[in-house]
This record gives sequence, C-alpha cells and structure tokens, in this order.
Amino acid sequence: MDPEYGNELVQKISANIQQLIMNVQTLETYVDKIGGPEDTSSLQENLNELIQNSNVLSKRTNTMMKDLVSLSNEYRELRVQRERVQNGFVNVLNRLQSVQRNAAAKEKAKIKTVTIEDEKLSREQLREDSQMRIQMQEQHRRHIDELRERKEALSQLEADISDVNQIFKDLAHIVHDQGEIVDSIEHSVEHATIHVEQGHQNVQRALYYQQKTRQKKVILLVFFVCLALILGLFFYLYLR
Repeated sequence: MDPEYGNELVQKISANIQQLIMNVQTLETYVDKIGGPEDTSSLQENLNELIQNSNVLSKRTNTMMKDLVSLSNEYRELRVQRERVQNGFVNVLNRLQSVQRNAAAKEKAKIKTVTIEDEKLSREQLREDSQMRIQMQEQHRRHIDELRERKEALSQLEADISDVNQIFKDLAHIVHDQGEIVDSIEHSVEHATIHVEQGHQNVQRALYYQQKTRQKKVILLVFFVCLALILGLFFYLYLR
C-alpha cells in the first residue's frame, strides 16, 4: 500500500461519512413519528432497514479506517487527513447511536402505553354487552400484536446499538494514542451498555404486565360465573 491508496481511502471514508449523516437525518425524522398518528408498520420497516444499512456502512467504514491508520503510521503526510475523517466518523457514530437510543426509548414508552390501554380495556370488557365485548376482544388482539411487534423492534434496536458499541471499541484500539478521541469513545460505550440493559428490563416489565392482565381477566370471569350460579341457585330455591 502507498500514499495514493491512502488518499483513496480518505475519499471513500469521507463519502461514507456524508452518507451516514444523511441517514441519521432521515432516521431522526422517522423517530419523531414513533408514538404518533404516522407510527405504522411501514414506518417501523423503513426505520429498521435504514438502521441496518447504516450499521453495515459503519462497519465497512471502520475497516477502511483500520487500513488508513496503518498507512498513516507509515506515511506521515496522511496523518492530518486521517485525523479529520477519524473525528468525522466518531461524530457521526455518536449521532447514529443517539438516534438509536431515542428510538428505543420511544418504543419502550409506546409498549408501556399500549399495555396500560389493554389493562383498561380488559376491565371495561366485563361490564359491556356481548356485541361491545366482541369489539373489545378484537382491540385486545390488536394490542397483543402491536406489543409483539414493538418488542421485536426494541430487541433489534438493542442489537444495533451493541453493533455501534463494538465499532467504538474497535476504534479505541486503533487510535489508542489519541486520548481525546478515546475518552469520547469510552463515554459512548458506557452509555450504550447502560441503555441495552435498561431496554431489556423494560421489555420484561411490559411482558409481565401483559401476563398479569390476562390473569386478572380469567379471575374476574370465574368470579362472575360463580356469582351468576349462586344467584341462580338462590332464586331457584326462593321460587320453589
């Protein structure tokens, strides 16, 4: 490898950084819609696909950065350019990870909202007539489907955050002689780890509430059936 190849790497890395910046801007638009009227399955698919593509591009760029670092250690004239694209890459990775965290936080909030709505629906269902009860059961099924989809989306987001976290670790190894960059990378790694753990805990909590709701419905149903039998027996004995 020679300095000319190093210049080609700089150009490719710069182009990838610009693409990542545009991806992040689009992702920020998508994330703003989570939880609103435009939060549809199509939005989820577009969001997940773009995050996946961004992570793949980030990994490819990271591989190029490793080659560029090796070349810049051999050819001093490449060091300034390497530092420039390196800083740009770290900055866009921070933005990418930030938008992923925001998406995960909104997904967790939506899971909580849907769970609460479903609990309320379950309580009201026992007081309504048969026709209204059928509609509520259909709404309950939609809630369950939505919770399942959002749980899967949140799990994928956590995996994506971990992928970026690994890229930060790789960068820390190849630029260990630059303290300021390493500090920024370690800060991002620390926050990513905390976020993944919190996300897992919130998903488990949402599923626990969902199971408790089902148990309450069964208990209430058994109670009303027993009450109806007792009242029926009472009136039967009274009229007899």
